[in-house]
Amino acid sequence: MVKKIISVFITMAMMTFVIAEPVSANVRFERFEMMWNDATDAERYYMPTEVKAYACGLSTADFIFFARVVEGEGKDNDDNITDKVFVAASVLNRTNCSRWPTRTVISTCQRPGQYEVVDRETHEIHCGRSLDSEWAVVIAYRMVENNEIDCHMVYYNAYGFTGYSRAFTNYAYFGGNYFSVIPCSCESCQRRMPDWEEDEVEMLPDDYAVLRPEGVGPNYL
Repeated sequence: MVKKIISVFITMAMMTFVIAEPVSANVRFERFEMMWNDATDAERYYMPTEVKAYACGLSTADFIFFARVVEGEGKDNDDNITDKVFVAASVLNRTNCSRWPTRTVISTCQRPGQYEVVDRETHEIHCGRSLDSEWAVVIAYRMVENNEIDCHMVYYNAYGFTGYSRAFTNYAYFGGNYFSVIPCSCESCQRRMPDWEEDEVEMLPDDYAVLRPEGVGPNYL
């Protein structure tokens, strides 16, 4: 009888935990949303990683991995975070484009041979992250969503508009990386930029810059 009572209490406790856990998660996410919506970009820049991850619709683990890729592939710059933002945007554009075989940020980042800082065998990342790289991910999401960066910009390298790049259209050069656009007629690209024409693409000017929030200085590793 005693064993049966104990069993009942254990079962009830487990049910309470299972039922209560989603509620606590929802409360936490509601708090994140309130924090984000009621803040300035300067305040958001310094918010906890999990809040920024939530704002991007990513798990904290995936957001951290993404930011580490951006940190390793992008270049530090005292004046702006343009290079890091464009690296992050290339990941998002590949993820959104159906001509690419990956559909999540993490699978895009871990696809073998695509990003030098990710081990092609173990899929581990070889660098840390910074507030700049976290913020670059946030801004890349914002700019891609608003079509402020060409959705066809899926390719870049640090060697120049040579090799494979010769077959693509030059789009930008920032921080040592050469970014190119590739024609695509997939449903996502057509929906985002229905009137896109490759011969109308122009190279972004040298003075184009994505700045940190006002009052925020460089934040490296």
